[in-house]
Amino acid sequence: MPLLVLFGLGIQLFKIDLSTGYFNTLTEKAALFEGQGAETSSLFTKKDLRALIDPDDLFRDPGGKIDLHCSNRSFSLETSLDMGLQGYMLKKIGSSQSPMIGFVAMDPTTGKILSLIDSKKLDAVKSVCLSSQFPAASIFKIVSAAAAIDGCHISADTKLTYNGRRHTLYKNQLTHRTNRYTNKVSLKTSFARSVNPVFGKLGIYRLKRELLEEYANRFGFNQPIDFELALQPSRISVGDDPYHWAELTCGFNRETLISPVHGAMMAASIVNDGKLVEPTIIERITDNEKKTVYAGRMSVMRQVMSRKASQEMKALMAATISYGTCRRTFRGYRRDAVLSKLLIGGKTGSINNKTDELHYDWFVGFCVEKQGTRKLALAVLVVHDKLLRAKAQEFARLAMRYYFKASSRQKSGSA
Repeated sequence: MPLLVLFGLGIQLFKIDLSTGYFNTLTEKAALFEGQGAETSSLFTKKDLRALIDPDDLFRDPGGKIDLHCSNRSFSLETSLDMGLQGYMLKKIGSSQSPMIGFVAMDPTTGKILSLIDSKKLDAVKSVCLSSQFPAASIFKIVSAAAAIDGCHISADTKLTYNGRRHTLYKNQLTHRTNRYTNKVSLKTSFARSVNPVFGKLGIYRLKRELLEEYANRFGFNQPIDFELALQPSRISVGDDPYHWAELTCGFNRETLISPVHGAMMAASIVNDGKLVEPTIIERITDNEKKTVYAGRMSVMRQVMSRKASQEMKALMAATISYGTCRRTFRGYRRDAVLSKLLIGGKTGSINNKTDELHYDWFVGFCVEKQGTRKLALAVLVVHDKLLRAKAQEFARLAMRYYFKASSRQKSGSA
């Protein structure tokens, strides 16, 4: 495990803490620990860590060791980051000229963050991965599809209809009229190919305000997510206008906002039998006597959907890879020595900002060993300018292949 000792530039943080009085709080806490067994107590809470840890120290290679001294005690921090994956993706993302990139990889079962990378050439946000200032676009269809399957008893194979083009959302496409030009598609195909009118009609006639709000809340929107780093809550506002429900359901708006960390959590819930797990990036904090004073632990926020619904969602997201919006990037994956051994699923999303100067490009997805237990959940956001460079789904494929190729080498080496 990589070691990063709390908390980056320790002396600089001490100056900040002294000016805010936070050092006194830690001193008082440390005094309470004198003579106590650290194994049964916790000196630091997640709230403490959010106030102290500079995310930039974790985004960089956390291989160095820096001591924090508090009340004559030293503490060191161990992250959950997979240093092979972190280093590999740092190189790939670091060479990109895109204005902003956020990359998050996590273990779906435990919530452990395995890679967390920010790339910023704009000062619009402090952290891409932790900021919820980005439109969710079509990745919100994950919430909408789960709500339709779990709350309306629709299956992946349920046939739905639409008129007109796939990626528009005109009001005349949201009626029940059918004619010889009407298209009939399954929910799975609508999801894989991101057919907006189908999801718009689901919003108006099936989900409506009640289910939209319920499942957005289930997935963690409009509420704080307990994490060791300061993570902005994702946001959605559901009004009373049916056309607004249509826009929200298919992600055809700029007001539903989400962070890459939250995106990875959503993907993780699909392969975690519908459970939404809190993220954690701190494995443990130890004092100078090697006693643990903080340990990250797996914590389930809630059951987002039924296990059966999560199985249906796997099928929808797998279709996105095989014949949907990711088919070109993942072409040939069934013949690839590494990727062919994985069940891969995903959802893309894209939308411009209001001035059309920036283009938000999302991939949220997962991969699971067919003959094994290892899993990976991913969220990648690439913010393009006028030049479209490497897409989010391309970075996702690179990460999947590297992570599971490295896993295979480790298994061979230990055999």
